[in-house]
Amino acid sequence: MPDLLKHLQQDLKNWANEAHDKGWLNKRAAHAIDATTTATPGSLFDKPNRPLVVGFFGGTGVGKSTLMNRFAGEAVARASAERPTSREITLYVHESVSVANLPDEFPLQRMRTQTHQNNQYRSVLWIDMPDFDSVEQSNRELVEHWLPHIDVVIYVVSPDRYKDDQGWRLLLDHGTQHAWLFVINHWDRGDERQRTDFAAMLAEAGLNNPHLFCTDSSDSTNKTRDEFEQFRETVNTLADQQLIEQLESRGVVQRIKQIRTVTDELRAQMSTPEQLAELNPLWEHHWRNSTNEIEQSVDWKVPTLAALYADQEQGLLSSFYARIRGKEALAQETIEARAGVDNMLDDAFFDRIDESVDDFAQQATSAGIAITAIHEPLKALKPEWRSRAKSEMENAIQQSLALPGTKTQRSLHRFLGWLCWLLPLAAMGWIGYRVVNVFRLGANDPAAYLSANFAVHSLLLLGLAWLVPTFLYIKLKPSREKAAARGVRAGLDRIANEISQQVQGSLAQLSQDRLMRVNELDSIMSSGVQIDEGQLPEALQRMLIQEPAVLPVINAQS
Repeated sequence: MPDLLKHLQQDLKNWANEAHDKGWLNKRAAHAIDATTTATPGSLFDKPNRPLVVGFFGGTGVGKSTLMNRFAGEAVARASAERPTSREITLYVHESVSVANLPDEFPLQRMRTQTHQNNQYRSVLWIDMPDFDSVEQSNRELVEHWLPHIDVVIYVVSPDRYKDDQGWRLLLDHGTQHAWLFVINHWDRGDERQRTDFAAMLAEAGLNNPHLFCTDSSDSTNKTRDEFEQFRETVNTLADQQLIEQLESRGVVQRIKQIRTVTDELRAQMSTPEQLAELNPLWEHHWRNSTNEIEQSVDWKVPTLAALYADQEQGLLSSFYARIRGKEALAQETIEARAGVDNMLDDAFFDRIDESVDDFAQQATSAGIAITAIHEPLKALKPEWRSRAKSEMENAIQQSLALPGTKTQRSLHRFLGWLCWLLPLAAMGWIGYRVVNVFRLGANDPAAYLSANFAVHSLLLLGLAWLVPTFLYIKLKPSREKAAARGVRAGLDRIANEISQQVQGSLAQLSQDRLMRVNELDSIMSSGVQIDEGQLPEALQRMLIQEPAVLPVINAQS
């Protein structure tokens, strides 16, 4: 059983550290798991068949040590003037029992071990703990160190100290982890109404019909109201191996419940599926507004970049010259265009995008998402945006340049291109036909030969047949500059869409990662340790605080 808790705690620490690395949890998460109690009474011993660990717990002057000495039949614990306030732990144990696994944090110099040979208490290890209400902080720390290692806590009070606030608070903090017996000591000074009042307090705290004994620790031989023997017999009946195993199992279950309370708090830090589902609509709204602002901030650069792709002249000679220059002109254009793209997609452009994404991460944090969990994945995407944005822009421009203008403009331009060839060919065909025909007629009629006027008119016809469609072809050519401007804006849209898709993919991965870690946590916490408290013996059930308990607040009374 103790090994189960240790393994559980280590698995949870590993889980918390991995969740911290992914940004879901802060550094305090693993420390919160470390702070959970995995110690059980069984962890003190090497053998499974161990004694029942019983601890005397109470405030100063209630007679814990005197009561323990009555059990032992000898002066085991220091009492009276020798210890007005106990500062040490006293163990009273059978000589056959070895307490082999004391935790490292236990101050051994503050522990006394008294062995005995009384077989009546062979299966019981008695512990006399320091006064919890001591002004010394170390006393309270020592009590809290030992409490997880105790099966049964004997809560000792006196008639005038049963409402002690400090002891009551400790009972509330550790109530469900132990079985409890209650003793009102110095009953020779008590009143039955005090017993009734104390029993009512215990019932309100979740102990229905608790074991409550009144003992007289005075030196008087006439102890008519002393219930010490019933108290002793009750403790001895608990020193049964089956009951000890049941108490150990219940203690493990209670510690798992405490650990589950901590893990539930850690789970709450990891956001809820509903909160994660709100991220996509939040991002779409945020990015739509941000995209408009970012594009407006660089809109003034669009004409300058588009002009780099425009034909410098639209005349015939310049067109011929551009064709002659060929590859040299294309290479120079490419260099200038890339410089223009670099100028548009500069550091200031990407800084605006980074700032917008960071603002979204901050908004998501306000909505309950762990800042590091969402910030780190988005941060990892930013270098890729810078490397891919320029190629996306250049591709968009080239695709736009490949299809400049409208479909009608491109069809008309293509038709004029064909006319630039067809009309001159038609003119040359007509001129050729006339020349051949006149040459044929001239064999019989000398007057049929062509005149100079025909030659002039033929040249004019041929020139017009070529010049008019060519001029219109050049002038009606779709604007590369406008096409480039359209491509620039399409490139900006592509960049924005690419970023949005990657962020949405990261958000989807975030939800999957959260689900995976929650499933891992559920798998770790699916311990097979179960115990039905309804099947425990009735005497033992009366010693257990039931959950949930409505715990009363009391005022200290001296």
